[in-house]
Amino acid sequence: MLKSVRAHLSACIVSLLALAIISVSPAFAAAEIPSDDDQDIMIRSTLMTFNDANMTNNYAVLFAKASKQFQAQITQEKMQSAFEAFRKNELFFEDVVTADYASYEKATIDGEGALVLAGVFKTDDMQVKYRLRYVQNNKVWKLLGINVDATRK
Repeated sequence: MLKSVRAHLSACIVSLLALAIISVSPAFAAAEIPSDDDQDIMIRSTLMTFNDANMTNNYAVLFAKASKQFQAQITQEKMQSAFEAFRKNELFFEDVVTADYASYEKATIDGEGALVLAGVFKTDDMQVKYRLRYVQNNKVWKLLGINVDATRK
């Protein structure tokens, strides 16, 4: 059962990520990688907004905080459908706000010019792997793609 939930989640998230990749401009490649502290804030705030959206089934804030490229590719209704397994299986992870990273990859700018932040948080109850992509809109980093795998221990 857990493997089928993971497979479904992965398929949904990959679909969202693929949609977001389509419209990134190489012009973003000139952007500088944010400081470690800024990265930490970006990661935690994105994951908490995502978690809140899943808990409430209301994706308006996550959608509003996302890049214009992301918003052009997907609707809030598609997000609700894509992340249904998080709600159905109550894969909520509020503890990430204060959790330490179990590991993280060095931030990079990928081939499409997006900032990529990836890593793992481990809490008492859950392991949360993430891969987040951001682009700059008006010199502010905005979410472009999200891939989260939350697994109960």
